[in-house]
Amino acid sequence: MFHRTNLFAPFFLVVVLVASLPCARVHSSERVPRFSKAHVEAASRQRRIIVNFDTISGDRTFGGRDPKELLTWKFHVIDAAAVQIDSVWWDWGEGNQAPWASETMPLYDAEGYRKWVRDGVDIPAVFAAACKERGIEAFYNFRVNGSDNDLGPFRQMKRKLAHPEWLIKVWPGPVGLWNYAIPEVREHRLAILREIAERYDYDGIALDFARGCPLFPSGTAWLHRDKLTDFLRKFRAITLEVARERGRPFLIGARVPENLEGAHFDGMDVETWIRDELVDVLSLGIRNFDVDIAAYRRLTAGTHIQVYPCVDDHHAADGYGTPPIEIYRGVAANWWQQGVDGVQTFNFNHAPDFPYRRVWKTHLQAYREIGDPETLRRKNKVFTVGRRGGGHGPNVVPNPQDWTTPRLMYFNTNMLAPLPETIPGDGRSDRVLRISLADDVGRDRSYIDEVSLRVLLSDPTAKSLPAESRLERTIVARIGHPDNGLSNVPPPKEVVDWIDVRVNNIPLSPPRAEGAWLVFPDLTPELFAVGGNLVGLRYSGSPRSPGKELLVEKVEVHITYPSS
Repeated sequence: MFHRTNLFAPFFLVVVLVASLPCARVHSSERVPRFSKAHVEAASRQRRIIVNFDTISGDRTFGGRDPKELLTWKFHVIDAAAVQIDSVWWDWGEGNQAPWASETMPLYDAEGYRKWVRDGVDIPAVFAAACKERGIEAFYNFRVNGSDNDLGPFRQMKRKLAHPEWLIKVWPGPVGLWNYAIPEVREHRLAILREIAERYDYDGIALDFARGCPLFPSGTAWLHRDKLTDFLRKFRAITLEVARERGRPFLIGARVPENLEGAHFDGMDVETWIRDELVDVLSLGIRNFDVDIAAYRRLTAGTHIQVYPCVDDHHAADGYGTPPIEIYRGVAANWWQQGVDGVQTFNFNHAPDFPYRRVWKTHLQAYREIGDPETLRRKNKVFTVGRRGGGHGPNVVPNPQDWTTPRLMYFNTNMLAPLPETIPGDGRSDRVLRISLADDVGRDRSYIDEVSLRVLLSDPTAKSLPAESRLERTIVARIGHPDNGLSNVPPPKEVVDWIDVRVNNIPLSPPRAEGAWLVFPDLTPELFAVGGNLVGLRYSGSPRSPGKELLVEKVEVHITYPSS
C-alpha cells in the first residue's frame, strides 16, 4: 500500500522543477516596475507638439546674459498665439560639460557661465520654472553621446584624456565618443543623469540617442544591446527613486530610430525597453519623413508609452531643408493618419530675428497647424518619397549620389529611404516607389482644386548635351549646404516622351515640363488611396546603354484646396 505522500511526490517534484526554471520575461531583480496612477496619467497627457529646443546651440553669447532676456527670446514661439506646443525638451548642450555648477561635468569654459555661477544663476532651473508657470511640460534633454564642441571649438575633456580606452574614435578631429560597452562609461553617465534628476524639477529626462551615435564600436552594436538595456533599467530605478522622494512622477523619454531595424543596427533593443516599460515617451527618428509607426504601435499597445515622430529642419531630410509649409503639413498629416500621439519638432526657428524670416513664419505656421489633424484638414499639402543620406556632411553621413553603406550608425542616415534611384534602362521594368497620402482625395474631390504628380530626374548621360537641349537645372540640397551633385545633369527635354508613369498600375497621360520637373497635372483623385500608393516609372525610349540610366531624385504628390 502506498502512503499518501508518495502519491503526491511526482506532482511536487514537477512543481519544484517548473518553479526553478528561468523566468520567460526577466529575472526577479529586473521585474517591470509597477507605476502609479499619477505616473500613467503624466505619461499619457496630451502633447500635440513637443518642441526639442537646442537651447544653447554653440551660442557663445548665451552664458552670462540676463535670464529674463533669454526667457523672452527663447519663449517667443512658445508664447505666440494659437500655437499647439504642449511640451518642451530643453537641450542643455552635448552632455559632457554643463552651463551650471555640476559635480559630475566641467563647467563651460567661458566667462559668462562662471559669472552665472558666482551670481547663483542656475539656468536650467530658470527655464523649468518658466515652463511650470505656463502649464507646459518640460523635459531635460540629455545627449547620450554628444561631442565636446558646445561653444564652437572642441574642448579637451579631462576624463576622456585620462581614459582613451573608454572612447570610440569616429571621425577626423580631436573628439572621441563614449563607448557604452565599457562599464565605467555607463556608470559615469548614470552619475550625471542622477545629478540632473535630483537637482532639477523637470517633468522628466529625455535620452537623446541620436546625439550622438554611435554608442558602440562599428560592427558590434547589436551584440552589446543588453548593456544598453541594463543602462536604461538602472536609469529607470533612479527616476523612480527620485519620484518617490519628491512625491510626483519623473518620466523617461527616449529618441530612437524611426524603425526597429535601425534600432537594432545601433544596438537598441527597443522591443525589450517597451515590453518592460523602461521608457514613457518615444521620439521616433530625427528627420526621416517615413516612420514605421505601425511597428511601434504594435509594441506599445496595452502600455502607457506614447509615440511621437520627429521632424528636424536643420539636419533635414535630404533635399527638404527649410521646406514650405505644404511639406510639413503632408508629413504631419501622414503621421496622424498612421496613429501617433503627437509630433515633435527639432531645430525649428524660435524667434523672428533669425536671418531667415521666411523660415520663421513657416515654422510659426507649422506650430499652429501640425499638432492636430483637424487644423490640417483640407489645407494644401505635398506628400513625398524619402531620400537617403545628407544633412550632416559626408564625414558623418554619406551623400545620396556618392552613397556608401553606413558602418558607423543607422541613426541620421535615412539609410532605407528609396531615393535617389535609377529607372532601369531595359524598357521593360518599372521602378516602383511607395508614397503615402493621408488625405482621402477621392472622398473629398469636390473640395479639391487639383491633384498632381511631380517627378524630378537627373541623367548623367546628358552631360555632353548643350544646356538648351536639357531641362532646367535645379539644386536639390537644402539651403546653406553644398549642392552635393544633385540634379547637376538634368535630362534632355525629350524625356517627356520617354517616361511612362503609373499610379497604382493605372497609366498616366504624358507629362509636361515645368522648369526641371515633369508634371502630371489634373489627376483624377480616385487614382489615390488613403495610405500607401505605388508609383511606377518606366523608361519607354530606345534601349539605353548598360550603366547609363535615368536617376529619380524626387517624387511628390501635390494637393491644392480652394481655401488653403
